[in-house]
Amino acid sequence: MMGASGYRPERRAVIRGVLAGLAWVAAEAALGEPAPRHPVNPTSGAIDCTARAGTARFAPSPARLSGAGFSAAGENRLPGTPRADVASNWLVTPTLEGFLGQHASTPRRRHVDVYVNSTLHSIRIKAYRIGHYNGEGQRLVWTSGPVPVRRQPPFTLQRGTRMVSCPWRVTTSIDTSGWPEGLYYLVLTGGSGRDHMIPLVVESASVVGKAELVFNDCTMQAYNKWGGYSLYTGPQRGPSDRSYKVSFDRPYLNFDEIDRRNAPLIRAAEAIADTGLTLAYTTEARISGNPRLVSGAAAVIFSAHSEYWSPALRRTVEDARDTGTNVVFFGANNVYWRTRLEASPTGEDRVMVCYREARLDPYGLGHSGAATTRWRQGPAPEPESTLTGSVYGDLDVTGMFTVTEPDFFAFAGTGAARGATYAGLTAGEVDRLYPPLQRPGFAHAGNLLVFAHSPAAGRHAPHGWSDSTFYTAASGAGVLDMGTTGWLPAQTDEAVPARSRDFANRVTQNIIRAAAAGPLGRCSTGSTAAGDARGHRA
Repeated sequence: MMGASGYRPERRAVIRGVLAGLAWVAAEAALGEPAPRHPVNPTSGAIDCTARAGTARFAPSPARLSGAGFSAAGENRLPGTPRADVASNWLVTPTLEGFLGQHASTPRRRHVDVYVNSTLHSIRIKAYRIGHYNGEGQRLVWTSGPVPVRRQPPFTLQRGTRMVSCPWRVTTSIDTSGWPEGLYYLVLTGGSGRDHMIPLVVESASVVGKAELVFNDCTMQAYNKWGGYSLYTGPQRGPSDRSYKVSFDRPYLNFDEIDRRNAPLIRAAEAIADTGLTLAYTTEARISGNPRLVSGAAAVIFSAHSEYWSPALRRTVEDARDTGTNVVFFGANNVYWRTRLEASPTGEDRVMVCYREARLDPYGLGHSGAATTRWRQGPAPEPESTLTGSVYGDLDVTGMFTVTEPDFFAFAGTGAARGATYAGLTAGEVDRLYPPLQRPGFAHAGNLLVFAHSPAAGRHAPHGWSDSTFYTAASGAGVLDMGTTGWLPAQTDEAVPARSRDFANRVTQNIIRAAAAGPLGRCSTGSTAAGDARGHRA
């Protein structure tokens, strides 16, 4: 149980936790992975932010579309499109599949190239914007006329790196100039249930003063096994023939990542837009090449799974934190793999590189900072915790989200008490602290607050745990990590108890509202999380 002045589990729980942590470390060692090193010095301090708000035709008339005058609150007043009207069983077959030629529709380039491979003669393209829309969850914004399609050349497989890419010709170009900013399902439909979906972000013209929601396109591409290869497996279904490079020039297979790990964040944020919240939208890959995309944002908010980070992405987010921008991770396993982006035939930054081992990476010898290994590993180790506050802990987890600091601002209005538990929220992959493995010199060691400490049985630690953490940077910005990839998916999963779904949705909205209102250091009162280092170690 968390004591009033810090993290104070009972002695038996401490011993059990230490043993579980050491068991996980042993498992990591067996895999050739270094044991995580992390400070544990969580402190208490009541934090209260409850007083702060926080080439075709258009379907609607252009006057109702956004452009410069976009507001999520205005979008909420428009009628949504029922889910039943949107394809839910998206397919990936040579019958109909495709991808986009750029990471997003940007303020400078609103025309988006679409590459389609199909055995059909023609298709239509529909654009559904993801949002709240009085609970409907999406709105049909645009429908094309008939688009001629054809069979495209076979994909290519790069020797050595086993990278799959598609040397296809552009099928059509879509002008998104009048579309509202946000994340879209771009649905290719051939009739008779032949539908294929492509995610599209229509980027915001300005991020200044806004809460910026980041689509995890780099992480999605790492897991995308279209063509038989991903950064995890090859045709033999194991790591021995996996790719070292993956290309954005191919269709996506993992639609579930969009529906369950990104869409719930956007819907939760836009549901409170009428309170004055202002939002912006972009992607991991776009930030990697454009530091200005977060400059001046009130908060940068990542979805349930933001695992693959280039040095440019990390430096940009850390610089933003250090100048007052809040950073929120609504998941776990964040900032885990160091990557780099390279150009492809369709444009810059369309290839993501991750060899996973420095000895395999040509950059591993002479460019130590660019070697694509775990961030916590050499030759230039920077554990993810120096940004996120905690480290990746385990996978295949089931657990019980357990509140330890009920006065934390995120729990305002939930009625949560110390020790309150919520089923279904701690699941999938988790982050955690390691009491026996304190890492000296961590810049935030004196101000790290554990606001939830949850039992979590996983693959490596059957008696493990998950930690939800918060710290305040010197700039006053706050960094919050929910510590579980199950947090966002649970909010729309009817298998999760309604009590847990309602709690998670309220907490998510509290965090977004507070982060959008300014540096979260202002939320501390009395003995603040930023200044009180009297917390107890496990």
